[in-house]
Amino acid sequence: MSPKVERILAVVATVCAVGILFIASDANGASGQFDLGGKLDDGDLSFTTSVDHSWEGRRFKNDVEFDYRYQDKNKQTTTNKGLIAFKQRYEFDSKQYVFGLVRYDYNEFRTIDSRRQVNMGWGYKILRTEKIQISNEIAIGLLNEEEFLIRNSLSFTYKIAPKVKFTNKFLYESANTPLIRNETSFDYLLGDRVKIGLKNIYTEDPFSDNILSFNIGYVW
Repeated sequence: MSPKVERILAVVATVCAVGILFIASDANGASGQFDLGGKLDDGDLSFTTSVDHSWEGRRFKNDVEFDYRYQDKNKQTTTNKGLIAFKQRYEFDSKQYVFGLVRYDYNEFRTIDSRRQVNMGWGYKILRTEKIQISNEIAIGLLNEEEFLIRNSLSFTYKIAPKVKFTNKFLYESANTPLIRNETSFDYLLGDRVKIGLKNIYTEDPFSDNILSFNIGYVW
C-alpha cells in the first residue's frame, strides 16, 4: 500500500472518529473523549486519533474504544495500525465487576495483520479517590477463533490539578505472539470541553514502536 493511500485512510479514520464524537455527545449519560494529534517534521509524518466513549444501560455499563496510528520516516511507512473494541460491564459491588470484551486490531507490519478476539474477565477498582484512580482487569479468551489468550490491563489516573491530568494505561496479551501496549498522556483542560496535551504510545506488536504526539481533544 502506497503512503498516499495510507494518508487517505488516515483521513477517513479521522472522519469516522469525529462522527462517533458527535453521536456520543448527544447521548444521555454519556462520557468520553476524542483526541487528534501528530506532527510533520522535514517530510516525516506521524498521525494519531482516538475515541473513548462510555454510557450506561439498564443493567450494564458499556465502553467503546477506537484508535488509529500512522507514521512514516524518509518516505517509508513505519507504522500503520488501529483498533476498535466494545466492552460491556456488570458491577456487582463498588469495587468489582465482570465484563465481556470484543476487540479487533490491525497492524500492517505483523505476520498476521488482523487480530480478532473475544474475552470474558474480571475487573477490580484498586483505588478511587478525588485525585487518584487505579483499576486492573484480567481476562481469558480466544484469538482469531483458534488461539487461547490471557490479557491483563492496568489503568492509572492522577489529577495533578483541577485542569491537569496524568494517565497511564498498560496492556499485556499473552499469546503465541505476545502484545504489549503502554499509553501515557498529560492533558490540560482549556475550558469545559476542549483540551490539549502530550501523548506517547509504545507497543511491542511484535516489533517495538513508539509515537509521541501533541494532541488537541474534546471531552464530554
